[in-house]
Amino acid sequence: MILRNAVRYNMFIAIISHKILIPKTNSIMRKLNKCFAILFVMTGLMFNSCSSDSEETAGESTGDYWPSKVGNQWVFDQDGTESTVKIQSSSNKDGNTYYKFNQLFGATDEISGTVGASLKKVKGDYYIVIDEVSYSSEGITGKTTGYEYILFKDYLDVNQTWAGSYSLETSFNIPNFPSLKMNANYTGTILEKGISLKVKEVTYNNVIKFKLHIEASTQEQTSSSDIYYWIAKDVGIVKLESSGTTSELVSYSLK
Repeated sequence: MILRNAVRYNMFIAIISHKILIPKTNSIMRKLNKCFAILFVMTGLMFNSCSSDSEETAGESTGDYWPSKVGNQWVFDQDGTESTVKIQSSSNKDGNTYYKFNQLFGATDEISGTVGASLKKVKGDYYIVIDEVSYSSEGITGKTTGYEYILFKDYLDVNQTWAGSYSLETSFNIPNFPSLKMNANYTGTILEKGISLKVKEVTYNNVIKFKLHIEASTQEQTSSSDIYYWIAKDVGIVKLESSGTTSELVSYSLK
């Protein structure tokens, strides 16, 4: 499941063009445009794994809003294109279980990259954990630090919120080209709870709707975005809206 963020992509292109002194040849700028395009399409939200949130603050879960077992899968439709999110393995670290999804990826004829994503649950807190991102295009390679963030808290009431702050660093194999650093803050808000929602002719009950608001800044440039989620008890995410793009659940299979 891929999240698009044109605002953040445009922000980074502006920084490259006006803030950082590099040779402005059509070849380099064309390559960098492609690198940033695929980087931010693949990752959607780019934050470092160092989080200000504390697992000690997690409340008791009120139900399973993202069933986690190896082999579970969800098929989504985004603008007529279907993609499958599947839990392919699990591992334990520091007393927590990480459920690894099949890799998210994006590619064209000239650029490709991969992103590994996992789900971690701490009581009623649902974390998304993203591995370090690597990608390449026309001889340019780059990487962005991995991150994790709290996507959702199932025990909060309507209008209650959670928040965190993060940073990330992106580097390239271009001589004398500095790493790009970003600082970000996010706030999640429960908008509706216990509702029913019809998606693709299927009605889901016990649905929670929530919003994730992200504000990112780097080198005096800022951007913001809002992502809306609908997540159903004993099913998982059934709908997502971001930057004018909607993803809807087509089918799912739980083990």
